[in-house]
Amino acid sequence: MRLILIAVLGGLLLANSAAAQSSQNPLDTRIFKNGWWVGGGVGWSDLDADDITLDDDDFGFNVGIGYQFLNYFGANVRYRNLGEFSDQINPGSGDVDVDVDGWSAGLSAGYPITQRIAPVIGLGYYDFDFDAGSGIEDNDSQGIYVSGGIATQIGRVVIQPNLIWYDVDDYDLYGVEVNVFWKFEAGN
Repeated sequence: MRLILIAVLGGLLLANSAAAQSSQNPLDTRIFKNGWWVGGGVGWSDLDADDITLDDDDFGFNVGIGYQFLNYFGANVRYRNLGEFSDQINPGSGDVDVDVDGWSAGLSAGYPITQRIAPVIGLGYYDFDFDAGSGIEDNDSQGIYVSGGIATQIGRVVIQPNLIWYDVDDYDLYGVEVNVFWKFEAGN
């Protein structure tokens, strides 16, 4: 199912790129006009905790606001809910549930390779709550995250699939998200 979703998104981006080819400058910075954006996304996250043998994945969401400045750089703040992860601590001992949510703030950079498609990378800080079920202590975690993806713009709507990795001490936490932003461009 995940591979099908990724293949469909890749196909949509490729089709959009082919349809966007024209006699205009292919390195037009249309995707990166200065201005505010609001938006959100959905995604799939995977949590792997070695010390409690927790390995599960779930769907989550994010909502955020950001500002694009200097054409190729941006900043954002988002609330992220990565989902509820469930697994057994030891076989036969019952399930443990861990909810992961919190805030992140980050910077992004990108460069258009066509008029409507641009690779984008991001680096930021997160502050998540790991709310666990019985038998495990709740944990707050702060650290950095790294993301990479491709942005495409249709009118004022930006669609951006991303891979994201969180540097968490006791867990391996990463995800795939598809974000949609509405841009309020500041006419540069």
